[in-house]
Amino acid sequence: MSFCEIIRKETDMYWVASFHHPFVMGIADGSLPMEKFKMYMLQDAYYLKHYTKVLAIAASKATYDEDIRYFIQTAQFIHEAELDMHRTTFEQLGVSKEEIKVFEPAPAAYNYVSHMYNAAQNGDVAEAFAAMFPCPWLYQEIGQYYKHAEPGIALYQQWLDLYSSDEMVHKIANQKKMMNRFAEEQPEKTAVFKSHFKKSCFYEWQFWEMPWTLQNWEKEVLRYANNY
Repeated sequence: MSFCEIIRKETDMYWVASFHHPFVMGIADGSLPMEKFKMYMLQDAYYLKHYTKVLAIAASKATYDEDIRYFIQTAQFIHEAELDMHRTTFEQLGVSKEEIKVFEPAPAAYNYVSHMYNAAQNGDVAEAFAAMFPCPWLYQEIGQYYKHAEPGIALYQQWLDLYSSDEMVHKIANQKKMMNRFAEEQPEKTAVFKSHFKKSCFYEWQFWEMPWTLQNWEKEVLRYANNY
């Protein structure tokens, strides 16, 4: 079995938890409150902004021209295309300039971004990619899982169409080949790659929980303090 086949099997509980999280199911059936989707989009814009920077770090550490090209082009695509989509979506959601100005990342988003920076800055290009890869791969599988869903809300349908597209399937197939190659080149680091990958799978699940509960720093403290 390839590295991707093995790690997908080992992390299946995280994937299933994401497929069936009420936030994701709410997008698929159209029942998700727009307030929660608005928070998600704000946090996701923050995440993608830093994701492009992690891609740039990976590019600086890559050895092969094809890898350097991939990381640079992907960073540019996300910066220009996906962030532009977020800006358009912000207009539809009525996100004000003041909301953007006072924006603060929620704990889940902050922790996820910090995890990726740690893997990229303290590891090599393969470690950086192991931490980044769960995000696009999971979204592609969610897109396929709910490919035939009809939420009845344009923003939610757009979200599902993006991640269920044939183009997305093709991109993930190529990224799997890259991750498998990295693992084959450094079999002694398999445990490290798995550790980074699994943490990101957990943070992906938390990324749904975050807008579903409208998570913030104070709520996190109170949630635990009330149990004392």
